[in-house]
Amino acid sequence: MDNQSTQTQDNAQTQTQDTQTQTAPAFTWKERINPDLRNSPLTQKFSDDLVGLENQLKSHHELEKLLGHDKVPIPKDDKDTEAWALFSKALGIPDKAEGYGLPDVEIPDSLKGITFDKNKFAEVVHSFKLTPSQAKGLWGAYTEMSKQAYMKVQQDYQKGLTETINRLRGEWGDAYEANVDIGQTVINKFGEDQDTIDFLTASLVKDPRGIKFLAKIGNQFAENKIGDFSYKRFSLSAEEAQAEIDKIVTDPNHPYNNEKSTEQERNRAIDYVNSLYQVISKAKG
Repeated sequence: MDNQSTQTQDNAQTQTQDTQTQTAPAFTWKERINPDLRNSPLTQKFSDDLVGLENQLKSHHELEKLLGHDKVPIPKDDKDTEAWALFSKALGIPDKAEGYGLPDVEIPDSLKGITFDKNKFAEVVHSFKLTPSQAKGLWGAYTEMSKQAYMKVQQDYQKGLTETINRLRGEWGDAYEANVDIGQTVINKFGEDQDTIDFLTASLVKDPRGIKFLAKIGNQFAENKIGDFSYKRFSLSAEEAQAEIDKIVTDPNHPYNNEKSTEQERNRAIDYVNSLYQVISKAKG
């Protein structure tokens, strides 16, 4: 067979193969299924080829996996109590706040003044239907943030107190300790209880003006310029007024008699004694 004949046969075979390829039908799958399924919107979203069929099968597979889980209704609103009960049970939300079992907070000795009410906290998070893991996580974050904030307040207070002490030491020198002791004595004398004493001490000693104020009052007592606070704002009987006058005039250290008193102190004492005489005069009528 010559070369020309061979070439002719090869061309004929190639043409036959091309014709078969062109006439072979494309892969389709929708025409082979029930018309109701074929026309369903769920089917229409997939293409009518091999890729579309694969995607449809994947979708069905995922749906089968999803249907294998427990079914939980989604509550419509806060009033949908029945759905909320099922929903809460599925998520493990306890029936009562105590069911969260929140752990106690570890508080170091340096933070003994801080407290946490975990029962109240549990009631709050239970009202918002938090899961146990969410409640415990939030409890841990809340207590840690609170401890850090409390510690910062303590550090800021100590820093301010140190600055105050250094300023007054520079101003008073060796008299600092004595002046502070006098101020603390005033607080201890007039504080109703230990809580009041602690409050006044913490409030006044953190500022130089507070310490100076206490020291000034203490010095007045030490020099007997105030006496026993004889100036009374309530009404006195004639007998009480006379007894007060007798006490004042017989006290050589009282500003009424003491020449070392300032003019302001003496004038105030004279005015007070005159007011006592007025009480006696009014009583006599």
